[in-house]
Amino acid sequence: MTATRVRRGRSLSLTSYRELLRVPEVGRMLLASLAAKLPPTMFNLSLLLFLSPRYGYVVGGLATGFMAVGQGLSAPVRGRLMDRVPYRSVLLGCLLVNVAGVAALLAVASIEGPKPAVLALAALTGLSVPPTGIMMRTLWRSLAGEQRLVTAMALDATTSDLAHVGGPMLAAFLCLTITSVSTIAITIVLTVVAVILVLTLRVASATSPPAPAAVADRPRLHWVGPLRSAALRRLLLVHATFSALITGVDVVIVLINGLRHTQAYAGVQIGALSIGSIVGSLVIGAMPGFLARGPKLSVLLGVFAVGVAVLGAAAEISPLAMTLACPITGLAYGSTFATLFTMGGDLAPEGTATETQAWLSSILQAGSAFGAWLAVAVTTRTAFALIPVIALAAAALCWRMRPRVV
Repeated sequence: MTATRVRRGRSLSLTSYRELLRVPEVGRMLLASLAAKLPPTMFNLSLLLFLSPRYGYVVGGLATGFMAVGQGLSAPVRGRLMDRVPYRSVLLGCLLVNVAGVAALLAVASIEGPKPAVLALAALTGLSVPPTGIMMRTLWRSLAGEQRLVTAMALDATTSDLAHVGGPMLAAFLCLTITSVSTIAITIVLTVVAVILVLTLRVASATSPPAPAAVADRPRLHWVGPLRSAALRRLLLVHATFSALITGVDVVIVLINGLRHTQAYAGVQIGALSIGSIVGSLVIGAMPGFLARGPKLSVLLGVFAVGVAVLGAAAEISPLAMTLACPITGLAYGSTFATLFTMGGDLAPEGTATETQAWLSSILQAGSAFGAWLAVAVTTRTAFALIPVIALAAAALCWRMRPRVV
């Protein structure tokens, strides 16, 4: 990399985005990314609204929980399959099972069938979710190239934030204006579209597993897959910690507004976190040489710690002050996740790229669940005091990590 390129990468410029968007297939990839990330944010609420009139909110909540557990536990298995066999077969197989599972779930629930059957089918839908998003994080490396990877992952993080904010709002609007069944059908259509878009990417052939004759020549992979890497295990711990902390922030915001009877602020404040995340991701994507990898992940975690401290101080003033502080708190959200996923790809042992991304996704869900429990278990002031400290500890843990740098 020339000195000119390094200097340009460290200044705020749209050049990085212009270069990335000129790459063939990037537009299709971004569309596929959004189509893949919207359904999970829409399906849970739609399913809950569909099941609750028939079985109550307890069963509806359990069904969404079973689905999440099934998806989290099976993700590494699906990722390993995609590293071993042509991923088209895995995506199409998962899609067929998933569509059949959702159809069976709706049919059984429509006639108010047995609750165990509903929960089992919900778990099946989670187990069979097509790992499109996981695969796309692997495809970005081949499509964008190492020089544009930071910008590409920043855009990918931006689509995640847009889906996180827009998905539940869209699902609620559709459930109110049409029906919850129709909304669920729309999420299935979006899932099918995402799979088709990924399968028709021209870059796909470059990431397909080798032909069967070449498989025998590869070194035998360890049964634990990418987890044999000590550096990757440490990254997974940092990833789980960060996932727990940002979920903890969301829960604390809801709890504080509930205690103060200012519930109307909660949704606005969580949305403001996402706005800050989008802005932060786009800025980092415009400066790919500034805060990209290595110890700079520690800097991002430090920025997050400062943001939470600012939010904690604002919480002592007023709901309006909290709302204004939320974009500052969210600045490091998307860019930290983008860096974690990028570093995961850097640290993945040969032949385990997709499985590594699947582990990162599963750990994110597990960390989020733990963070929600922990935030409820302590007082809000204690949470605001603990979260920055834990974030700084995670920053220290990954300070010496040195993946390859572009």
